Amino acid sequence: MKNFNFNRFKKVVARDFHNTYALFGMSMLIIMLLPLLFWLFAVAVQDDVVESFNRLNFIQLSVYITAAISSMKIYNSCNLVGKGNYFAMLPASLCEKFTSMMLYCFIVCPLAVFVGAFTVDTLLTLLPFGPYKEFLWQLPDWMPSTKGIFFPVYALSFTGFVLIAMKVFATASLFMLANTIFKKNKFLKTILWLVIIFFVACLIFIPVLNHIDWDQEWLYRIIKWLNVKSEAQLIRLFFWSQFLFDAVLTFVFSFITYRRLKKMQY
Repeated sequence: MKNFNFNRFKKVVARDFHNTYALFGMSMLIIMLLPLLFWLFAVAVQDDVVESFNRLNFIQLSVYITAAISSMKIYNSCNLVGKGNYFAMLPASLCEKFTSMMLYCFIVCPLAVFVGAFTVDTLLTLLPFGPYKEFLWQLPDWMPSTKGIFFPVYALSFTGFVLIAMKVFATASLFMLANTIFKKNKFLKTILWLVIIFFVACLIFIPVLNHIDWDQEWLYRIIKWLNVKSEAQLIRLFFWSQFLFDAVLTFVFSFITYRRLKKMQY
């Protein structure tokens, strides 16, 4: 079955929904409640006010965690001999199965956790006591850096949503690929290899960077070299550089994952 058939695709999506509910539902619920843990910690340390920016970062972290572990919870056995037969024998093409996998790992699970965590945070803000004094949508769109350059936080703007979504896609695609590579302890092995790669990269690039004559004006020289003449141009450069980087990573990781699933031997 090489062609994409929408009726078959709907059946795969329905099956994956039941698997998501059974295999990942409780984990998603726990992740949704992480803002409550953050609130309790702030109460325990007697923090009078927790800035909405920090709360939003915590919710974003919850979404990234969901994107990372969703494939390993829902499709954990897709590359295992014997147990993976269910995935191989589904009456659907690989394109349909892979599209459904991307739908749940890229969109459904992270979005569900975001909505749930955002709702929990809002309910905590409604309490007449506690460290939450303002709603997340009251977060300012801009925050100054220590260098006096203004970088966009993007808050809950459309631009911020796009950037967060692309980072979620890149994270999910990376762990989807790892899910097809490792057989056991997939999440821990993925984190271990990421730490090793990061460590090796630091060993290579830090000595190089240390030999560069950096000073407090280097950022301004780079901005001038890029012919950035206004704050708006700087924002667009910041946005498109992050967007394109995450888009390339998502495409590369997803393509390799698809090829691995296509050549998988059960």
